[in-house]
Amino acid sequence: MLINQLVYISQAVRKMSQEDLLAIQNTAKSNNGPLDVTGSLFYNGGWFLQVLEGPAATLAKLYKKIELDPRHKNSRILYNEPANFRTFPRWNMNMTNLDDKQADKYDELVEVLEAAQADRKIGSASPAVTLLKIFKS
Repeated sequence: MLINQLVYISQAVRKMSQEDLLAIQNTAKSNNGPLDVTGSLFYNGGWFLQVLEGPAATLAKLYKKIELDPRHKNSRILYNEPANFRTFPRWNMNMTNLDDKQADKYDELVEVLEAAQADRKIGSASPAVTLLKIFKS
């Protein structure tokens, strides 16, 4: 089944607590399951970077809903492309809080978020492509 992968970045309107992030994750898990959407959300220093995977039309509707969420601003899509397989097939929504500095692949993920914020490439690849490659290996 052909799916799409959508990666976006946005800025939190305030510092998110662990409870805030858990609430976001729990809501996403319950909403994404019935929609056949998987993915992962990364938070670092007031910035969100999220990967969503699923049917293209479903992701388009979901992203419009996400854009209206008052907890963040300045949302922009970094990547929205077809894929032959999911990078995050086990998770309706995984959450990684990089502010904890305990995440697996911490340095690589922080570099991706910083590059996405600055709209710069990592080597010759976009931050979104780099992020997907980190988890495919």
